[in-house]
This record gives sequence, C-alpha cells and structure tokens, in this order.
Amino acid sequence: MNYLLAAQINPSDKLSAGDALTYGGGVVLLGMATVFSVLIILWITLIIFKFFFHDLKLGTKIKVERPVEKTPEPAPAPVYAPQDEEIVAVIAAAIAAAESESANGAKFRVVSFKRK
Repeated sequence: MNYLLAAQINPSDKLSAGDALTYGGGVVLLGMATVFSVLIILWITLIIFKFFFHDLKLGTKIKVERPVEKTPEPAPAPVYAPQDEEIVAVIAAAIAAAESESANGAKFRVVSFKRK
C-alpha cells in the first residue's frame, strides 16, 4: 500500500502497526525535506548576497565637523535675604512640631534659627 498521500487514507480504515509507521515515516521525511530545502535556499541566497555586497565598506566612519559649543557659565549662587531665612525657619518649625506631637504628644518650641 502507498500511504504517502493523506488523500489515500480513510479515517474509517484500520491500519496495522507497520502501515501506520510507514505512513508516519513518510510524513516525517517529507517535513524534514521541506525544512532542509528552505534552509539550503536561504544559504544560497546569503552566498549570492555576499558576492554583491561584499565590496561595500560599512565600517568606514564619515567625519562630520560639529560646531564647537561654548560651555555654559555656572549660574551665580542664590543670595538669600533674611526674609527667606525666616520662612525656612517657620517651615522647619512647623514640620518638627507636627512630627513631635504625633509621635509622643509632647509639644516642640523653636527658640531661634540662624544660618551661619
């Protein structure tokens, strides 16, 4: 019996073990032949590309002259006025008071805050 074509097998037919192995082996060989033939075609295509594109020099770098950028001057340090120091002291005292009251119930008092 020739079981290489699926159209020749009826699902209602009972195949012997030898016939089933013969059919399965034919399917395996057909699948492997298909895969290897596609791989060989890809291999030949890459060899052909090598002949066409081998002389292209892709590794050479093109030198582009870029304009020299000036380094920006550092910004001057901000000058804090006494009013800014008072605001910082008030905010720090408020944060410290809120944290200390929530932690142990004791009240916190800022006496003075001076920046040196």
